[in-house]
Amino acid sequence: MNVFKTILAPRPIIKYTISILKMGTKTVAGKKIRVGFIGTGRISTLHQLYYKNNDDAELVAICDKNKGTAMNHAEEWGIKKENIYTDYQEMLGRDDIDAVEVLTPHSSHRDIVVAACEAGKHVSVQKVPCMSLSEYDSMQVAARKAGIKLKIFENFQFHPPYRKALELMKTIGKPVAVNIRMWQSVRSLSAWAVPISSWKWRISEKDDYKLPTLWDDGYHKHNLVALVLGKKIDRVQAWNGGYKLYKLVRIDVPAVISYKTKGTEFGTWNVAISQDLPIRSDYYGCEEMVEIQCDSGIIWVNGCTGNMFIDCPTGPGAPGVYWIDSNGKWNSDCTMQTNWKYSFMACTKDFIDSIKDDRLPYRSGDDARHVLQIDLAMVASLRSGFRDVKVDSITDGLPKHLTESEDIKEPEPNTEEPEKIE
Repeated sequence: MNVFKTILAPRPIIKYTISILKMGTKTVAGKKIRVGFIGTGRISTLHQLYYKNNDDAELVAICDKNKGTAMNHAEEWGIKKENIYTDYQEMLGRDDIDAVEVLTPHSSHRDIVVAACEAGKHVSVQKVPCMSLSEYDSMQVAARKAGIKLKIFENFQFHPPYRKALELMKTIGKPVAVNIRMWQSVRSLSAWAVPISSWKWRISEKDDYKLPTLWDDGYHKHNLVALVLGKKIDRVQAWNGGYKLYKLVRIDVPAVISYKTKGTEFGTWNVAISQDLPIRSDYYGCEEMVEIQCDSGIIWVNGCTGNMFIDCPTGPGAPGVYWIDSNGKWNSDCTMQTNWKYSFMACTKDFIDSIKDDRLPYRSGDDARHVLQIDLAMVASLRSGFRDVKVDSITDGLPKHLTESEDIKEPEPNTEEPEKIE
């Protein structure tokens, strides 16, 4: 199944007269799907939203190595103390849990996902799914063997304005190019409080290839480019600078990533950072804008993660979708939900519906694997002189000669205010 195409198609309305759903080797008879979380870091607060007062599924157990973190969330979410775990294997041993969401650092995903599959649980795993293609393949094999659903949780494709843009593309021609603009702020006007200590795994080679934005958030952007263009990405070329966060840690932005198909279609992702960019956000201190050029029109989508476009009466406009149609007429639609949280809720619903309807979730299979392959090709480009890298040249993980040690090498002091971008 080509999910890049089928996700755009309307789904048929199906009425179920039998309330017994096959779930691997288990069945669920006329009851809610019971879910457990493995990992309760910051992002889990958005994953939890779908399960509040839901008729189809409920969150019944959580697991985290940090019991204090888990207990704090349990109190907020109404999870009983006996359903809090620090060992995910113990939680997976419960027969009354039907599915799990894996929300841990990327390098741990493979072992946890395989264990969950072998325990007969349906699995949703946060992007990036894992660190290599062989790890991804072993996860897929375990899921197929167990007869369960394995979803790669990529929520941007469920962001309501992006869904609107994808629908509009049916009326204004084939895509020619897609350009993603992303802004980051160190001291935004409002955002989640993210302590510097939480950056540890994000800047490690083992967990994130030392690329907290480009590897981690990159999976979202690569997927969106491929989804809009409707074709596999053939080549990737990447450049990045090195902003020094709090004058302590050099990170992976600014950056420009270019994507090329085998045809003439292409995409770009341009991300920059500033110390005091006045971004407001309920979540991370960043914001996005997407431009899609088609044969006979152009689409702009304002906003995603942040709130920068709210109360914007002039200039680019409020959060939503704007387009020029084939007659040269300007149009807009800002009536849909634009807060980032709704993409998480819709993405979780897709996971639960895939179990109920016995279908593939979005992302899964070869399409999710291709996005991981793009991510790896991007890293290879960054570490080989910013060269053009063919995506199919990545056959497993990052080539050994391009891997780095865990030690973060501090660059020579920059006397020209290294904490700021000119």
